[in-house]
Amino acid sequence: MGQMDGECDHLTFDEVRRALDRLRPADIVRLTLLARVWASTLARRDADDLLNEAFDRIISGRRPWPADLSLPTFLNGVMRSIAHQWRHEDRREALINDDDAIALDQIRDEDQVDYVMIDLKERMRDALADDPEALGIFTHILADSDREEAQAALGLDAQGYDTARRRMIRHMFTTFNTGWSP
Repeated sequence: MGQMDGECDHLTFDEVRRALDRLRPADIVRLTLLARVWASTLARRDADDLLNEAFDRIISGRRPWPADLSLPTFLNGVMRSIAHQWRHEDRREALINDDDAIALDQIRDEDQVDYVMIDLKERMRDALADDPEALGIFTHILADSDREEAQAALGLDAQGYDTARRRMIRHMFTTFNTGWSP
């Protein structure tokens, strides 16, 4: 039976398991970077919580993995969705302090969250200002461009793109993670 318009195939449990089993340490580093970006605006959870929740939802089947999406693209969307959900939950629920409940008006509102993200993006762009190729790749990642679009726009072949992307990641880690050394 053919697919109806708007439907797509999803990976089976075994296909998901095999894809996750193939993750390399470098892949985990990239996914952790994505989780840090999305978790930077969360009040009560961190990047590890976000990444683990994304993996849990994928493995449990609560978030079916469309067959036409790569792992980084799919996980980025899952983490973005979870972070959005958690921010809304945090605004609805009063946080309980050891002494008293924190008033709802003390929880960051949407404008504050937007400011934090804008500020983070600008600091990341500034950190990459001396490397136009890495900055270009970062800009394309933010725009959710695919690899081929970024390569064409930046005039890079596959090897040049991979090299510049590794420089970008290494520079972000050294600039924004004081506990990491290359």
